[in-house]
Amino acid sequence: MNFIILKHKLDRYVQSLILDTTMKRVTIGIPSYNEERNIINLLRSLNFQYSNDYFISEIIISDDSTDSTPQLVERFAEKNSQLNINLIHHCERRGAAAGWNEIFSRSAGDVIVLYDADIVIDKDTTAQLVSFLEKGIGLCASNPKPIQDKGIAGRASSFIAYWLRSVRNRGLSQYTVMGRALSLTSEVAKKINIPSDIIAIDLYLQCKILELGLDIFYNDNAWVYFRPANKLFDFASQVIRASLGHKQVYSHYCKFKINVPLKIAVIEAARNLIHDPIGALSVLICYTMIPYYKLKIKEAGSAKWYTADSTKAFDYDDRL
Repeated sequence: MNFIILKHKLDRYVQSLILDTTMKRVTIGIPSYNEERNIINLLRSLNFQYSNDYFISEIIISDDSTDSTPQLVERFAEKNSQLNINLIHHCERRGAAAGWNEIFSRSAGDVIVLYDADIVIDKDTTAQLVSFLEKGIGLCASNPKPIQDKGIAGRASSFIAYWLRSVRNRGLSQYTVMGRALSLTSEVAKKINIPSDIIAIDLYLQCKILELGLDIFYNDNAWVYFRPANKLFDFASQVIRASLGHKQVYSHYCKFKINVPLKIAVIEAARNLIHDPIGALSVLICYTMIPYYKLKIKEAGSAKWYTADSTKAFDYDDRL
């Protein structure tokens, strides 16, 4: 066994024995649907998460998979009992909102950190998401970083990801919170129930946090790594779904006046264009194809959306 992994496991075991009441107990929540190609990579990356300020007390996986995801998780849990993995498998697809709600209601930790199942995380990500949940901060948002982009669709996806990052660094907006990774306290989470028909569940959650009178903090150092859509069909599906999701909760975020000003959107697009002209051209090409794919994509308007195949199957070490 790798010495570093062994040390992390020993540190976690010692923490479980001498856990101080000042340390935050963290529940890791992972909603999952047919993630057999990547969920083990995420669980492996959780082996590297440790801190003197918090303790991962449980990992709750709310799973609707019809593939081998639950069997893979069960085998991993048997070999890594120190992670305290609680797999809750359902025999029918319920949608991501149901997964989040289940994690919220079952959480026993002080803090909930939500991770998508098709990402891997930096060794400091959980610490970055937990440590900034101070008084008045209701939610801490992460910084998704694309890796392994390929072709026109991949370059377009990466360009948009970096544009979103630059917009987030300009202030709170409807693009601040991404569902790939975020944190909130269990106390706050148990006050929130996300309707099952909501597509943009991350934006809806952001609005509910603001309704509670709490602030949103974007942490640029909370890196999560994801594989962008590398097929035009997958890219179009994500864009169309995101657009429909934002329209669905438009009235919620408009009352907080967090729409990105057109001037900032254009300025940041121009800055990213200078840095990545090929990516900008790729976005233009991909968007011209959107009307065509709107005729082919039938599930984009549903909360139980089509899952992009080209975003799966990358390894923990491929983030480097």
